[in-house]
Amino acid sequence: MELSQSQVDAIRVAPAGMYSFPIEKTELGSVAFTEDPAIVQAESALLGAAATLALNRKELSRAQLLYGAEGVSARELEQATSDEQTAAAALAAARVALHALGKSDAQIDRTIATGKVEAARAAPGSARWVEANVFESDIADVHPHQPVRVAVSAYPDQIFKGSVYRIYATVDPNLHRQTVRCEVADPKRELSPGMLATITIELRPPVRALSIPANGVVREGDGTLTAWVTADRRRFTQRVIKTGLREDGEVQVLSGLQPGELVVGDGALFLDNMVNAMPSD
Repeated sequence: MELSQSQVDAIRVAPAGMYSFPIEKTELGSVAFTEDPAIVQAESALLGAAATLALNRKELSRAQLLYGAEGVSARELEQATSDEQTAAAALAAARVALHALGKSDAQIDRTIATGKVEAARAAPGSARWVEANVFESDIADVHPHQPVRVAVSAYPDQIFKGSVYRIYATVDPNLHRQTVRCEVADPKRELSPGMLATITIELRPPVRALSIPANGVVREGDGTLTAWVTADRRRFTQRVIKTGLREDGEVQVLSGLQPGELVVGDGALFLDNMVNAMPSD
Protein backbone atom coordinates (compact mmCIF):
# COMPACT_ATOMS: atom_id res chain seq x y z
CA MET A 1 0.00 0.00 0.00
CA GLU A 2 1.40 3.43 -0.97
CA LEU A 3 0.54 6.58 0.99
CA SER A 4 0.41 10.24 0.10
CA GLN A 5 2.91 12.62 1.68
CA SER A 6 0.30 13.99 4.09
CA GLN A 7 -0.55 10.47 5.22
CA VAL A 8 3.14 9.62 5.61
CA ASP A 9 3.58 12.71 7.80
CA ALA A 10 0.84 11.42 10.14
CA ILE A 11 2.71 8.25 11.11
CA ARG A 12 5.98 7.52 12.88
CA VAL A 13 8.51 4.97 11.60
CA ALA A 14 11.53 3.59 13.45
CA PRO A 15 13.82 0.58 12.99
CA ALA A 16 13.09 -2.55 14.99
CA GLY A 17 15.76 -2.68 17.68
CA MET A 18 16.99 -4.60 20.69
CA TYR A 19 15.59 -4.10 24.18
CA SER A 20 16.45 -5.67 27.53
CA PHE A 21 13.25 -7.17 28.93
CA PRO A 22 13.37 -7.80 32.69
CA ILE A 23 12.07 -11.16 33.93
CA GLU A 24 10.37 -10.00 37.10
CA LYS A 25 7.43 -10.58 39.41
CA THR A 26 5.83 -7.70 41.30
CA GLU A 27 3.69 -8.32 44.38
CA LEU A 28 2.30 -6.42 47.33
CA GLY A 29 3.66 -6.94 50.81
CA SER A 30 4.79 -5.06 53.89
CA VAL A 31 7.82 -4.09 55.95
CA ALA A 32 8.22 -6.78 58.62
CA PHE A 33 9.40 -6.70 62.22
CA THR A 34 13.07 -7.17 63.11
CA GLU A 35 12.45 -10.70 64.35
CA ASP A 36 9.86 -13.06 62.93
CA PRO A 37 7.21 -13.52 65.66
CA ALA A 38 5.96 -16.74 64.07
CA ILE A 39 9.40 -18.36 64.28
CA VAL A 40 9.96 -17.17 67.86
CA GLN A 41 6.66 -18.70 68.90
CA ALA A 42 7.25 -21.95 66.99
CA GLU A 43 10.75 -22.41 68.43
CA SER A 44 9.44 -21.78 71.95
CA ALA A 45 6.77 -24.44 71.38
CA LEU A 46 9.48 -26.80 70.09
CA LEU A 47 11.61 -26.41 73.23
CA GLY A 48 8.58 -26.90 75.45
CA ALA A 49 7.58 -30.06 73.59
CA ALA A 50 11.15 -31.42 73.70
CA ALA A 51 11.38 -30.83 77.45
CA THR A 52 8.02 -32.49 78.06
CA LEU A 53 9.00 -35.50 75.96
CA ALA A 54 12.31 -35.90 77.84
CA LEU A 55 10.48 -35.81 81.17
CA ASN A 56 7.79 -38.25 80.05
CA ARG A 57 10.37 -40.68 78.73
CA LYS A 58 12.09 -40.69 82.11
CA GLU A 59 8.75 -41.32 83.79
CA LEU A 60 8.01 -44.14 81.35
CA SER A 61 11.38 -45.78 81.99
CA ARG A 62 10.79 -45.51 85.72
CA ALA A 63 7.28 -46.96 85.40
CA GLN A 64 8.57 -49.88 83.31
CA LEU A 65 11.20 -50.73 85.95
CA LEU A 66 8.72 -50.47 88.80
CA TYR A 67 6.12 -52.48 86.94
CA GLY A 68 8.63 -55.30 86.54
CA ALA A 69 9.13 -55.24 90.31
CA GLU A 70 5.37 -54.87 90.86
CA GLY A 71 5.94 -51.35 92.17
CA VAL A 72 3.25 -49.76 89.94
CA SER A 73 -0.01 -51.02 88.48
CA ALA A 74 -0.67 -51.81 84.83
CA ARG A 75 -2.91 -48.75 84.66
CA GLU A 76 -0.06 -46.48 85.79
CA LEU A 77 2.25 -48.00 83.18
CA GLU A 78 -0.38 -47.47 80.48
CA GLN A 79 -0.78 -43.85 81.56
CA ALA A 80 2.98 -43.27 81.42
CA THR A 81 3.08 -44.86 77.96
CA SER A 82 0.20 -42.66 76.76
CA ASP A 83 1.86 -39.51 78.14
CA GLU A 84 5.10 -40.36 76.34
CA GLN A 85 3.29 -40.94 73.03
CA THR A 86 1.36 -37.67 73.37
CA ALA A 87 4.56 -35.75 74.07
CA ALA A 88 6.28 -37.37 71.07
CA ALA A 89 3.39 -36.34 68.82
CA ALA A 90 3.56 -32.77 70.14
CA LEU A 91 7.28 -32.60 69.38
CA ALA A 92 6.70 -33.95 65.86
CA ALA A 93 4.02 -31.29 65.29
CA ALA A 94 6.39 -28.57 66.53
CA ARG A 95 9.03 -29.75 64.06
CA VAL A 96 6.50 -29.67 61.21
CA ALA A 97 5.54 -26.11 62.17
CA LEU A 98 9.17 -25.00 61.95
CA HIS A 99 9.65 -26.81 58.64
CA ALA A 100 6.75 -24.75 57.31
CA LEU A 101 8.57 -21.58 58.39
CA GLY A 102 11.70 -22.56 56.49
CA LYS A 103 13.79 -24.19 59.24
CA SER A 104 15.88 -27.24 58.34
CA ASP A 105 16.18 -30.41 60.44
CA ALA A 106 19.74 -29.42 61.35
CA GLN A 107 18.57 -26.03 62.64
CA ILE A 108 15.74 -27.66 64.60
CA ASP A 109 18.08 -30.23 66.13
CA ARG A 110 20.51 -27.47 67.10
CA THR A 111 17.72 -25.53 68.81
CA ILE A 112 16.74 -28.60 70.82
CA ALA A 113 20.37 -29.40 71.70
CA THR A 114 21.19 -25.88 72.90
CA GLY A 115 17.81 -25.27 74.51
CA LYS A 116 17.85 -21.74 73.10
CA VAL A 117 15.45 -20.00 70.72
CA GLU A 118 17.40 -19.00 67.62
CA ALA A 119 14.59 -17.20 65.82
CA ALA A 120 15.08 -15.52 62.47
CA ARG A 121 18.24 -13.49 62.55
CA ALA A 122 17.87 -9.75 62.71
CA ALA A 123 18.58 -8.05 59.41
CA PRO A 124 22.25 -7.03 59.49
CA GLY A 125 23.29 -3.43 59.95
CA SER A 126 20.74 -0.97 58.63
CA ALA A 127 18.82 -3.57 56.61
CA ARG A 128 15.12 -4.30 57.06
CA TRP A 129 12.94 -7.35 56.53
CA VAL A 130 10.23 -6.98 53.87
CA GLU A 131 7.69 -9.72 53.15
CA ALA A 132 6.07 -10.26 49.75
CA ASN A 133 2.86 -12.25 49.26
CA VAL A 134 3.44 -14.33 46.11
CA PHE A 135 0.79 -16.39 44.31
CA GLU A 136 1.38 -20.12 44.84
CA SER A 137 1.45 -20.64 41.05
CA ASP A 138 4.50 -18.33 40.82
CA ILE A 139 6.46 -19.55 43.84
CA ALA A 140 8.48 -22.13 41.85
CA ASP A 141 10.25 -19.24 40.08
CA VAL A 142 11.31 -17.57 43.35
CA HIS A 143 14.58 -18.57 45.02
CA PRO A 144 16.84 -17.25 47.80
CA HIS A 145 19.35 -14.55 46.81
CA GLN A 146 17.32 -13.24 43.85
CA PRO A 147 17.54 -9.42 43.65
CA VAL A 148 14.53 -7.41 44.81
CA ARG A 149 13.40 -3.79 44.58
CA VAL A 150 11.01 -2.33 47.13
CA ALA A 151 8.87 0.80 46.87
CA VAL A 152 6.71 2.35 49.61
CA SER A 153 4.21 5.18 49.31
CA ALA A 154 5.99 7.23 52.00
CA TYR A 155 8.99 7.64 49.70
CA PRO A 156 7.55 7.51 46.15
CA ASP A 157 10.80 8.53 44.42
CA GLN A 158 13.01 6.05 46.24
CA ILE A 159 13.81 2.38 45.55
CA PHE A 160 15.14 0.11 48.31
CA LYS A 161 17.26 -2.78 47.01
CA GLY A 162 17.86 -6.17 48.54
CA SER A 163 17.45 -9.90 47.95
CA VAL A 164 15.21 -12.86 48.77
CA TYR A 165 16.18 -14.39 52.13
CA ARG A 166 13.62 -17.11 52.86
CA ILE A 167 10.54 -18.68 51.25
CA TYR A 168 8.02 -19.98 53.77
CA ALA A 169 6.62 -23.42 53.04
CA THR A 170 2.98 -22.80 53.94
CA VAL A 171 0.34 -21.35 51.62
CA ASP A 172 -2.54 -19.18 52.82
CA PRO A 173 -5.57 -21.40 52.02
CA ASN A 174 -7.83 -18.39 51.48
CA LEU A 175 -5.58 -16.16 49.37
CA HIS A 176 -3.46 -18.96 47.82
CA ARG A 177 -0.35 -16.88 48.44
CA GLN A 178 3.00 -17.76 49.98
CA THR A 179 5.20 -15.47 52.08
CA VAL A 180 8.65 -14.53 50.76
CA ARG A 181 10.93 -12.80 53.27
CA CYS A 182 13.44 -10.34 51.78
CA GLU A 183 16.44 -8.53 53.23
CA VAL A 184 16.45 -4.89 52.05
CA ALA A 185 19.04 -2.15 52.56
CA ASP A 186 17.72 0.85 54.49
CA PRO A 187 20.77 2.99 55.36
CA LYS A 188 18.69 5.98 56.52
CA ARG A 189 16.35 3.81 58.64
CA GLU A 190 13.34 5.09 56.73
CA LEU A 191 11.31 1.86 56.56
CA SER A 192 9.01 1.12 59.49
CA PRO A 193 7.31 -2.20 60.36
CA GLY A 194 3.81 -2.40 58.93
CA MET A 195 4.39 -0.12 55.92
CA LEU A 196 2.70 -1.34 52.75
CA ALA A 197 5.24 -2.15 50.07
CA THR A 198 5.46 -3.10 46.40
CA ILE A 199 8.14 -5.75 45.96
CA THR A 200 9.62 -6.59 42.56
CA ILE A 201 11.61 -9.85 42.44
CA GLU A 202 14.08 -10.36 39.58
CA LEU A 203 13.40 -13.98 38.65
CA ARG A 204 16.11 -14.22 35.98
CA PRO A 205 18.60 -11.88 34.28
CA PRO A 206 17.03 -9.56 31.66
CA VAL A 207 16.46 -10.96 28.17
CA ARG A 208 17.83 -8.85 25.35
CA ALA A 209 15.56 -9.34 22.36
CA LEU A 210 14.15 -7.78 19.20
CA SER A 211 11.38 -5.33 20.02
CA ILE A 212 9.06 -2.70 18.58
CA PRO A 213 6.83 -0.08 20.24
CA ALA A 214 3.60 -1.50 21.67
CA ASN A 215 1.50 0.87 19.55
CA GLY A 216 3.03 -0.72 16.44
CA VAL A 217 1.34 -4.05 17.18
CA VAL A 218 -2.19 -4.45 15.79
CA ARG A 219 -4.51 -7.27 16.79
CA GLU A 220 -6.64 -8.43 13.88
CA GLY A 221 -10.19 -9.75 14.08
CA ASP A 222 -9.03 -13.36 13.95
CA GLY A 223 -6.62 -12.83 16.85
CA THR A 224 -3.39 -12.67 14.85
CA LEU A 225 -0.92 -9.86 15.53
CA THR A 226 0.51 -7.74 12.73
CA ALA A 227 2.98 -4.91 12.19
CA TRP A 228 3.49 -2.55 9.27
CA VAL A 229 6.94 -2.41 7.65
CA THR A 230 8.41 -0.17 4.99
CA ALA A 231 11.66 0.17 3.05
CA ASP A 232 11.16 3.70 1.66
CA ARG A 233 8.76 5.27 4.22
CA ARG A 234 6.06 5.56 1.52
CA ARG A 235 5.05 2.02 0.61
CA PHE A 236 3.95 -0.18 3.53
CA THR A 237 3.46 -3.92 3.89
CA GLN A 238 1.53 -5.71 6.62
CA ARG A 239 3.46 -8.52 8.35
CA VAL A 240 2.13 -11.21 10.71
CA ILE A 241 4.28 -11.37 13.85
CA LYS A 242 4.51 -13.33 17.08
CA THR A 243 5.14 -11.46 20.30
CA GLY A 244 6.45 -12.29 23.78
CA LEU A 245 7.38 -10.09 26.71
CA ARG A 246 6.02 -6.59 27.22
CA GLU A 247 7.69 -3.86 29.25
CA ASP A 248 7.56 -0.06 29.41
CA GLY A 249 5.88 0.39 26.02
CA GLU A 250 8.06 -2.17 24.22
CA VAL A 251 6.96 -5.58 22.86
CA GLN A 252 9.30 -8.51 22.22
CA VAL A 253 9.03 -9.86 18.65
CA LEU A 254 9.60 -13.60 18.42
CA SER A 255 9.11 -13.93 14.67
CA GLY A 256 8.02 -11.96 11.61
CA LEU A 257 10.58 -9.13 11.73
CA GLN A 258 14.32 -8.65 11.43
CA PRO A 259 16.53 -6.18 13.33
CA GLY A 260 16.76 -2.85 11.57
CA GLU A 261 13.56 -3.18 9.52
CA LEU A 262 11.57 0.03 9.50
CA VAL A 263 8.35 -0.48 11.47
CA VAL A 264 5.39 1.83 11.98
CA GLY A 265 4.73 2.85 15.58
CA ASP A 266 2.24 5.71 15.80
CA GLY A 267 -0.20 5.22 12.93
CA ALA A 268 -0.16 1.44 12.68
CA LEU A 269 -3.83 1.25 13.61
CA PHE A 270 -4.57 4.00 11.07
CA LEU A 271 -2.97 1.90 8.31
CA ASP A 272 -4.90 -1.16 9.42
CA ASN A 273 -8.19 0.73 9.34
CA MET A 274 -7.39 2.02 5.84
CA VAL A 275 -6.88 -1.51 4.55
CA ASN A 276 -10.07 -2.75 6.17
CA ALA A 277 -12.04 0.15 4.70
CA MET A 278 -10.87 -0.58 1.14
CA PRO A 279 -13.50 -2.27 -1.06
CA SER A 280 -12.73 -5.90 -1.82
CA ASP A 281 -12.20 -6.97 -5.43
